[in-house]
Amino acid sequence: MPITTSSLTLVVAGWTIISLGFGLTFTINTDLVIGSASPERAGAASAITETGAELGGALGIAVLGSLGMAVYRSRVTATLPSDIPTAAAAAAQDTLGAATAQVAQLPAAMSAALLEVTRAAFTQGLQLLSLIAAVVMAGLVLLALVMLRDATLGGDPPTHTNEEAPHGAALVTPEAAEAPLRI
Repeated sequence: MPITTSSLTLVVAGWTIISLGFGLTFTINTDLVIGSASPERAGAASAITETGAELGGALGIAVLGSLGMAVYRSRVTATLPSDIPTAAAAAAQDTLGAATAQVAQLPAAMSAALLEVTRAAFTQGLQLLSLIAAVVMAGLVLLALVMLRDATLGGDPPTHTNEEAPHGAALVTPEAAEAPLRI
């Protein structure tokens, strides 16, 4: 199936939306981390943020890529017609690209069957990975909402009475904060 202008437009639009989302997310994340660090430690905080993003991206690609490859191989193995030559079958189980390279060496009926099976297996793997990624992202959004439900944006931090202070810590009242220190 050739790539049409409409499918290319959809891919470009999809990647544009994803890039905008990632850009906003990374900007907010970096601002939160660096903004919470002291000026002397802002560089280290920035480095940790960048390293975390790179490590998370690499681990995500490795884990999801391995899972996608496992789905692809299992689907190809389970659905590949038995009349496909052994060398072509082995290549098809490696990658979709290797399967496509084998098409020129096979009769038309076998080529069509090989392409149909490998494209379907690739698509199923990609669909599963997309579903997993969407579930993980939804879970992270819920986690962030729960953990940040009491956070304020640009306003005063929440005030507590001494009875509400966490772990029995005494809170300083505004009056006490303005009073001179007595030794």
